[in-house]
Amino acid sequence: MGRGAYFKSWYQKLLAALQFCSGKALSDEFSKEKRLIKILGDIGEKVKSASDPQRQEVLKKEIGRLEDFFQCIKTCHLPLNPALCIKGIDRDACSYFTSHALPLKITFINANPMGKNISVIFKAGDDLRQDMLVLQIIQVMDNIWLQEGLDMQMIIYRCLSTGKGQGLVQMVPDAVTLAKIHRHSGLIGPLKENTIKKWFSQHNHLKADYEKVCPAVPNFK
Repeated sequence: MGRGAYFKSWYQKLLAALQFCSGKALSDEFSKEKRLIKILGDIGEKVKSASDPQRQEVLKKEIGRLEDFFQCIKTCHLPLNPALCIKGIDRDACSYFTSHALPLKITFINANPMGKNISVIFKAGDDLRQDMLVLQIIQVMDNIWLQEGLDMQMIIYRCLSTGKGQGLVQMVPDAVTLAKIHRHSGLIGPLKENTIKKWFSQHNHLKADYEKVCPAVPNFK
């Protein structure tokens, strides 16, 4: 038995034990979330296996499976953040990214009538356990900084590994990736010490705005 199969068997036992102890309502909720992740995994695989011109059409067709899912179960808590309850899919807002893993952008309809729609990234082909660990370490570091009165303006997004090589990642609206900032500075952008500093300066011309964006980073001033 390989390592993956070994750990999978233990995860299944732990899930079965949790469902046994949790009561019917919570057990039913776990089952709904498990079905949701299974459907997302199937859609991701079909989009990846489709030819490039057909991918968007395949995605739109497969979104129907999510619509059928919500028509059947009505509401479901979002596995990435169980505090949020979702009730459907915003079909027109769903798409996929053109990076190597072709992650999906899925936009759910918030069950809270006062809440906004919730967009997440479903990735297949990446081991998100590493991302989860790094983000947890950053969260601990940020807590230590804040205790010492140092606010680094950290925005720590949610990340959840849901299986071998797959998982959910929170979408941060209006964000620019570090890779895009580096590309903007040319081929050797990642090797330059002042790449990020220059990017902040270009988007914050006034000194007051610049100080507001990065008040806790002395080397940026």
